[in-house]
Amino acid sequence: MIRRKAERAVNVAENRYGGAGQMIMTAILNGQELGDKGRLFTQITLKPGCGIGLHAHDNEWEAYFIMKGSAELTYDGEISTLTEGDVHLCHAGHSHAVHNAGPDNLEFVALILYS
Repeated sequence: MIRRKAERAVNVAENRYGGAGQMIMTAILNGQELGDKGRLFTQITLKPGCGIGLHAHDNEWEAYFIMKGSAELTYDGEISTLTEGDVHLCHAGHSHAVHNAGPDNLEFVALILYS
């Protein structure tokens, strides 16, 4: 299978999990293409001031790979800054949130796989 950049579906979510502003999701693979292994493999863009609110992962885990920008990450109540090339893993049973606190767009890849 090959999917060209121009063929990737783009969805916009407002105030995802109570976060500020818009989350722009550009699909890499959809849930069906991941089979029974996971439900999300996408590129996410958050403009300055936008974020994804605090949410938990039960029976699944989520990885973020930061491609551009600076992220303020909350993981189980602890706040950290992530920059280009950093990776975050939210294990099943834990919670996290991400916010673009920088002046430029934050771009990262998110992958959710079932545990």
